Amino acid sequence: MSELRESGLIRLVPRLGRRGAWLLPPWAVLCGAVASTLLHPSPGDAVRLAMTILLVEGGWGTLWSALGATDWATPLQQWRTWAGRRPTPLLPYARPGSPAERIASWLSRFRSWWEEALLPSAGRALGAALAGLVVSLLVALALGPEIFLLTLGVLALMELALLTRRRQEGGLEEWDGVLRTGGPWLAGHLAFGPLTLPSAALAGAFSLAVAGAGERNLRRSRPLWVGGQLLATPLLILLQRPLAASLLGLLLIPQWLLLTRPAPSNPTRRYALLWLTTAMLLAAWAM
Repeated sequence: MSELRESGLIRLVPRLGRRGAWLLPPWAVLCGAVASTLLHPSPGDAVRLAMTILLVEGGWGTLWSALGATDWATPLQQWRTWAGRRPTPLLPYARPGSPAERIASWLSRFRSWWEEALLPSAGRALGAALAGLVVSLLVALALGPEIFLLTLGVLALMELALLTRRRQEGGLEEWDGVLRTGGPWLAGHLAFGPLTLPSAALAGAFSLAVAGAGERNLRRSRPLWVGGQLLATPLLILLQRPLAASLLGLLLIPQWLLLTRPAPSNPTRRYALLWLTTAMLLAAWAM
């Protein structure tokens, strides 16, 4: 997955490593904090916002980049038929045929597989995944129980995404919106106050829009990208924010015009992403 080496900080989903797409997770954190209406220009809130961005980028992002861009299936399949052995210290009373002897034999086989199959192909990714997991759990604990529970949910979604890819032999684009936008938006909101239904609905709407940003099929990309934002418009009307709803509708026009070609061959999509991030902040501010 060469996309992982493209510009950007930490890519939650390697498919969207395009220029400018790295901004989405921290921007979604800021939008969630603004939607909470409890973010103030104070040193304490600035530190809390920075910690939430660290959670999303340094924790979730590092873990997901390592998991999503690494071929874990090959070394795991090799383990099933692995016959290599590495010398290991004998366990006490490891007589032939005894449970201790069988454990020692398994450890010898596991050590050989670990050193010859897993570490050469996925050693760096494994280290990055462990680092991301530790950062995620520690920072989430520091931010509070709500953020910690949300982190556990995000970790479960990552596992579900990997299982889905393994069974269907597909990509991870369908999870992009939730992990790049929805989760960070919720984290930003929960970092400053209790979650509200309108804010959660906006997180879901913009998750659909970002999912469209990673879709290669133009027939599916534009409806998801624009349709997700259209779902936010009636919500703003229900909240008695007609001006914000009108501005959000106007912001959709340049995005629709820029989405004229599929993602891999459309360099103008990064400009559409700028309009999308503007729409996100507008909707959050209108809360």
